[in-house]
Amino acid sequence: MLELIRQWLVGITCAAMVVALAEGLTPPGTIRKIGKLTGGLVLLVSILQPVVELDPAALTRSLTEYKLELGAYSAQLEEENGELMKSIIEEQSAAYILDKAAQQGIACQVTVQAAGEGEWPVPETVTVQGTLTGAQREALERQIEADFAIPVQRQFYESGDGA
Repeated sequence: MLELIRQWLVGITCAAMVVALAEGLTPPGTIRKIGKLTGGLVLLVSILQPVVELDPAALTRSLTEYKLELGAYSAQLEEENGELMKSIIEEQSAAYILDKAAQQGIACQVTVQAAGEGEWPVPETVTVQGTLTGAQREALERQIEADFAIPVQRQFYESGDGA
């Protein structure tokens, strides 16, 4: 593409130089006026030459290929964006739950799994690892259910000793 543009600009420059040389060598009078008209037409032809030589089929083919590549790239970008959004939501949700647990005096690790079925991924399950008393677990279950609408059935608690 750049090579074609370079050739086009060189052609225009050469035509302009030839027209200027011819105009300088032409004697004044009617012949000079005819020479200026002819020189202007030569410059116009050199400028419009790529348009005249344009192959509509090749242009259509190139535009179609470009459109297909753009569509594939757009789909890939959407998929990557969705995965990134899901990861961010999982991390931020886990950090929020961890902060709420710390406020209640619970030392634990939290993992959140999000489901991306809608437009935005939504936290779906929570896994809490740590040693919790019954009261702490109930309080954390209520907090998670109230803040994330994740029912107790999708909240999993594992003791800190790996059992």
